[in-house]
Amino acid sequence: MRTIFCIIFSLFYGVSSKTINVASNGILTLQPLVEGEIEDILWRHNGNKMVEWDNKAVHVREYLKFKGRIKLDVKAGDATIINLAKDDSGLYDADIIIQGRLISIKHRVEVVDPVTEANVTCLSNATLHCEAEGDSLDYSWSGPGLQTAEMRGQTGPQISKENQDSIYTCVVNNPVSDSSVTYHASDCFTSGDYFHFMI
Repeated sequence: MRTIFCIIFSLFYGVSSKTINVASNGILTLQPLVEGEIEDILWRHNGNKMVEWDNKAVHVREYLKFKGRIKLDVKAGDATIINLAKDDSGLYDADIIIQGRLISIKHRVEVVDPVTEANVTCLSNATLHCEAEGDSLDYSWSGPGLQTAEMRGQTGPQISKENQDSIYTCVVNNPVSDSSVTYHASDCFTSGDYFHFMI
């Protein structure tokens, strides 16, 4: 079962140059952090209306693909979106009117698939190989005799029977999650695959 990720962040006046990464299938809450009684609020996604309300309206109006997936807090101006998908990435902006004053907020969001469970295998030359699925994956290794900063990438250390008592760890991460797996070097020399390649 995939973990549901939730992230809440605050948006400040103007445009932020930093992209906020959130996990797919997760929850995103946009918080404008404004003070005063809100008279009118409109949230947009990539220039298209997402949700809006004004103090004369009876109901909050939801638009397009956000219908049924968004909740607007008309007191604070927060917009919460559930079941995030890749096409929810992009620019989010809001126009909020408080006591006749217009406040504009903008921020950029990137929806990223989280890292799946990592797995290590031993290749034919007794070299460890790590695999996982997700977006923007980064691999690193740790273990006896390894400099972690130098051991990056899917391919890990080459081991020998002399260090088969060692344990190595592969860590896979991306901007929203990580996964780690340990591997006993002795497994490399007892696996059928290894002996098959050695023949």
